[in-house]
Amino acid sequence: MKQIFKYIIAIIAFVGGVATASAQMRTAYFMEGSYFRTDMNAALAPTRGYIKLPAAGALGVDLGNNYFSVNNLFYKKDGGIYTFMHNGVSADEFLGKLANKGKLSLNLNTTILGFGAHSKKLFWSFNLNLRSNTEITLSKDMFAALKSLTNGYYNLGDTHLSNREYIEAALGFAIPIKEFMTFGFRVKGLVGLADISMKMDKMYLDVNENIVKAELMGGIQGNVPILRSNYPIGAIGDDLAIEDLMYENPMDGLKGFKNWGLGLDLGFEFRLLDDHLKISVGANDIGFLKWNGNNTVNAEGKANFSYEGFNLTTGDAKLGYGYEANMVPSKGSYTSRLTASLNAGVEYNILNNYIAFGLLSHTQFCQNFTRTELTASVNFRIGRWLSTSFSHTFLNGNQPGVLGWALNLHPPGFHLFLGADYIDTRFAVYSTANKSIPIPKMMSSANVYVGVGFNLGKAKYMKSMQGKSKRANRLEKEKQNKEA
Repeated sequence: MKQIFKYIIAIIAFVGGVATASAQMRTAYFMEGSYFRTDMNAALAPTRGYIKLPAAGALGVDLGNNYFSVNNLFYKKDGGIYTFMHNGVSADEFLGKLANKGKLSLNLNTTILGFGAHSKKLFWSFNLNLRSNTEITLSKDMFAALKSLTNGYYNLGDTHLSNREYIEAALGFAIPIKEFMTFGFRVKGLVGLADISMKMDKMYLDVNENIVKAELMGGIQGNVPILRSNYPIGAIGDDLAIEDLMYENPMDGLKGFKNWGLGLDLGFEFRLLDDHLKISVGANDIGFLKWNGNNTVNAEGKANFSYEGFNLTTGDAKLGYGYEANMVPSKGSYTSRLTASLNAGVEYNILNNYIAFGLLSHTQFCQNFTRTELTASVNFRIGRWLSTSFSHTFLNGNQPGVLGWALNLHPPGFHLFLGADYIDTRFAVYSTANKSIPIPKMMSSANVYVGVGFNLGKAKYMKSMQGKSKRANRLEKEKQNKEA
């Protein structure tokens, strides 16, 4: 039974580790020529307008994870490398590296269509995106049971999984209010494509000298166009096939498909000390999705298990178990909030804006947890159309030596962006008979961002990529006139 239980937990942990959860590029936040920064703060307009190429115009994959890395899954002992399950790795050594709650998220953002342009006094943009958010929480007790399974009570109930897919149409504006302040907002119309959530209301394992007991109770809710809400109610078994939950003609499901939502992004940027100091705040994805009851299905299940020992005389084991899963009546339409985020940045520019130092706080409000990261970066503006940035992200399980890098090439007529927030600089070497394979050692999170597009005209009212701002030049002229 112990081995079976370990296999079950291992499968759940593996699925959580590789499961696919809006993608936001931390390292790009202070890169003036990049349109990726606008995704994080609606007030941060790029220096040029743009046209994004479909799919390649903006592709972001952002995997957040505070639990798993080579550093806490593999250990060097007695000249060899062993997994955390090896007897030579103590439970305290392994569990001491884990947070109290495992938080995993994967956010995908793909541009279908996107363009932005500067008018005389503002920047406006329109983007059509395909987005996906997946979030998973795991209990630390799950890994304590997986590692040792000694006498004790293991609360595994803090386990959730959710996935949401939707299309987003966003119309945004960045408006200079004063010479020292810009206000931005983005209004979003949403069409929900799929939603699934699983929640464990109760899941525990109780181990002592006399008995081993386990109990599980939870439910699943889903909304997909091909599902129908008038499915058969009752126990899930041989009499209920997956086809019973689906429309015979998929077009029937699409006819009643009315999942919709609204979203809002807000942002501010304040420029002080002749534009040397910049302070910005942006809130994204404030909104909701309403899922139509015509495509909603609900299921509930519970299971229990007990083991009181083995009778050597009779050869019988004292086992008790039960399992029940039921399709329950659809709860009809329901509303889910978006995965909101809050970004706050402080930037200081030197050498006529050629170099900027930035500090960014990024907080993501997921469905069942909140994660916060702090990113420090140094940004080099090498020319009017070339910039690069290096960063390091702190908190949320990020380790020293895991750096970020981005390159932004934006001459007239063309735009290329490449970047990643987490690049491991230390590797563990896995040796085989034929070759050695380097494996990132400290990296727990990962993201990659790529953008290819066409640049449009540059704004006259904005601060140039180099040199003094329009406001700074005006103040300098006023000072010269007074001295004269």
